[in-house]
Amino acid sequence: MTKKGPKEVKCVLVGDGGVGKTSMILSYTTGKIMTSYEPTCFDDYLVNIHTHNGQEKMQVSDTAGQETYDRLRTLSYYDTDVFIVCFSVEDKDSLENVKTKWIPEIKEFRPNTPFILVGTQTDLRGSVTDITDACVKTTKGKKLAKKFGAVDYLECSALELNGMDEIFTAAYHAAVTPKKKRRVWKSLKSAFKRKSVAEK
Repeated sequence: MTKKGPKEVKCVLVGDGGVGKTSMILSYTTGKIMTSYEPTCFDDYLVNIHTHNGQEKMQVSDTAGQETYDRLRTLSYYDTDVFIVCFSVEDKDSLENVKTKWIPEIKEFRPNTPFILVGTQTDLRGSVTDITDACVKTTKGKKLAKKFGAVDYLECSALELNGMDEIFTAAYHAAVTPKKKRRVWKSLKSAFKRKSVAEK
């Protein structure tokens, strides 16, 4: 009799169309930069996550953000272990939709499933004259993540190949770590950050 291995972790990406979900996963899996945008219907990827126990596998489902796919998209939520909720730091409307659409939707279908809030396209912050008014600041992202009940707030730039590894590793750990232990881990992480800042 063949012994079954551990269940593969399933991660689902959600967020408005055009915020960079597909670019993020493709840049992470291929190490290449996407130069054009093509709307996604549904695509699955198998990614390698490096942990203290070695290399683990995680299935990542890239979903369509367009309203046309609303009914189909929610079918992919079945058996999801963790969500990555994305918005563009350069598009405040996409953050507003996180509040009014994406978080309510995943909580309706998977109320006990952890999620990470991710600000994408951080490279665009440098392309605007007044970052205060035009872009979502990191501090605001962190504040809203705490308010929404996200496990963490992270940022990335697929164009600069920056931040993706941390995001998918954090998603994996959020999926496999019990809720009580996640709270302890977040407290330790915050304490470490405060100590690092104080020592500078």
